Amino acid sequence: MKELACLLSILILLCIPLYSQGPPQEGEDTGVLVSDPTTGEPRLPSSSFQWVELPFSSSLTGSGAGGLLEGEATSEGYFRLSYMPEIHLNRFSAQFDLKLSGQLSLDPFDIHFNFDDWMAPGRAGESAGQYSLTLLRHYSRFIRSMQFGQRYEPFYARYGKLMGITLGDGALINGFFDQGVALRSSRPGFEVMIDLSPFALPNGGIHIITNDLFDPTLVAWRFFARPLAKVPQAVNLSKVEIGLSWAYGPPASGEVPVHRHQFYAVDSSYPIYEWEFLNLNLFGNIIAEATDGAFFAPALGWRWGIWGHTKSIFVFNASITNTIRGDFHSEYFTSDFEKRSEEETHALILPLGTSRLAATLILNVNRYGVYLRSKMAGHLTDGTYHDYQFITSIHIDKRLFNIVSLDFTYEKLYPTTTGERFFEGLQTLRNVVLSASAVVKAKPYTVDLGLNATFDDQGRATYKLSTAVRVTIL
Repeated sequence: MKELACLLSILILLCIPLYSQGPPQEGEDTGVLVSDPTTGEPRLPSSSFQWVELPFSSSLTGSGAGGLLEGEATSEGYFRLSYMPEIHLNRFSAQFDLKLSGQLSLDPFDIHFNFDDWMAPGRAGESAGQYSLTLLRHYSRFIRSMQFGQRYEPFYARYGKLMGITLGDGALINGFFDQGVALRSSRPGFEVMIDLSPFALPNGGIHIITNDLFDPTLVAWRFFARPLAKVPQAVNLSKVEIGLSWAYGPPASGEVPVHRHQFYAVDSSYPIYEWEFLNLNLFGNIIAEATDGAFFAPALGWRWGIWGHTKSIFVFNASITNTIRGDFHSEYFTSDFEKRSEEETHALILPLGTSRLAATLILNVNRYGVYLRSKMAGHLTDGTYHDYQFITSIHIDKRLFNIVSLDFTYEKLYPTTTGERFFEGLQTLRNVVLSASAVVKAKPYTVDLGLNATFDDQGRATYKLSTAVRVTIL
């Protein structure tokens, strides 16, 4: 309460010299300075308001807790507070996003708080079950993330934006980051991994994910077990693991369900090295791809290779993929699949007679909200290796040092005409695509950065840079 009172007092003093066009809206550019996309010179936006952000570091009572308090205000008296406390308790952690807005008047002095987001929504003829779901969806907005345990433990569950997801050996989902929502936004995604060995299923388990519990555009699961583990006559095959996976992209609310794809995969794997800190397996997949209305005539592909993980931190796989029949898409559920164009989706079709070679390394540091992914991929046709690329991405979902949040992706293409070697190509900007979104705090400023840059085969750049610089008072 002391922090809140102190912040409100500062907001009152700040309202006098500021100029505004009204309260900020979600997704609106709130920067006081932006760069002109043609000249690169800084300028004031034509339809924005100036505001002041007040970040504070704060702690909850007890060890292992912390948070971030932010505030903004305008000369018309609008203010908004956002408090994001974090809680760590043994294997459980949570981050909340508590917002409170209001209106301030100086003459006469009056403060009005808007508690609409905190009040229960009205019940318009809904049944008890429907209204309970409405309440759950309404109040879940205050939860940014919750997590219990770590991946590959007997029980693991996470609620919030999906980050660094790999389903099994990565046949259907491989290093997925939810880029379907804005950088600092979250949505009620859900991931759970359950060990079913206590239920007489040897080395079995289930892995379930969805990017939104209430309005999903991605749903997937994998069920796996070692069916011969307890058969004495099959000692040599006792460690063979069999899995069944499914992934589907249902349409969002109000969207026409056209060209929806669902994938099925039957996989088998055999551990070549098992240790407490490292798991290494040979695997093979048969993958079926069906679109809505063509379930009984699926495209088919197969994939085999090696995969493993070191507890929950590193996940890696290397694979070869081929098409058996039909228009088979390789790596359909990429992180940006919701924003992908029809042409980009068509480019994922793997032609008959062409092998796709790929290797992926994922690093997940959940406690600090840091996720990294690197991938090398290419195609082999008639003995010729072509169209290979190197992609690396970094995602930061919590405040780390002066970085509040970050999405950065670097993609390097290696056309066969250039003849570049791997490390030689990394030293140039030829055929490189860069994209980044970041919120960085550098006293006394807070900088919102957006960058999209494309470099051609001569290293010439075509880029779009957007910035918003906000005055920060500490």
